[in-house]
Amino acid sequence: MSTLIHRRTYDCEAFTEGDDAIRVRGHLVDTKPHGLCLADGRRLVIHEMTVDLIVQMPSFEITDVQNSMEISPYRACSGILVDYRRLIGTSITRGYTHRVREMFGGPKGCSHMGALLQAMGPVAVQASWSLANLHLQPEDRLNEGEIDPLERERRLRLNLNTCHVWAEEGEQMALVQIGRTPKRPGWEVDRLRSLSIDVPPEQSDH
Repeated sequence: MSTLIHRRTYDCEAFTEGDDAIRVRGHLVDTKPHGLCLADGRRLVIHEMTVDLIVQMPSFEITDVQNSMEISPYRACSGILVDYRRLIGTSITRGYTHRVREMFGGPKGCSHMGALLQAMGPVAVQASWSLANLHLQPEDRLNEGEIDPLERERRLRLNLNTCHVWAEEGEQMALVQIGRTPKRPGWEVDRLRSLSIDVPPEQSDH
């Protein structure tokens, strides 16, 4: 029988910060379930840290950084926290992970906070969808029609070549390129239909 010897958890959330910004909050906890050893047997938290990034929309520019280490191995660990304010002015979209590694990799930062920051980038992108749709009625999603040029550029920038579904030569990108709404995810179609909203077959991925 295997024994759990380490647990790392990432918890990332996004909140509205006015009408045109979001707060992305990341929380990391490293736990030794058996403490120092089996003979100890008591849960021991060895890392706990929190990062808040204020992200301006639609530029995705980081405008503020707030971070803390609730639990760390050494008193000197927290001495690096202020350096992360160098992220202010950085875009949290494409290239963000590389910039985090470049700015704070190795002895230039905390490896655990770097891992947390990298996990937070995709959350900001996902949250932008929620911010854009927060005050719409569900049926409004079917009345998009032609995508305006700014929205088309946003979708291209956020989705292009991020995975095989959004490959440059794929069906979804082809629709965006001509200014049409891509096929809707299965979960969106199911939810709209559960609200008695008809989804045209050409818009459904089902």
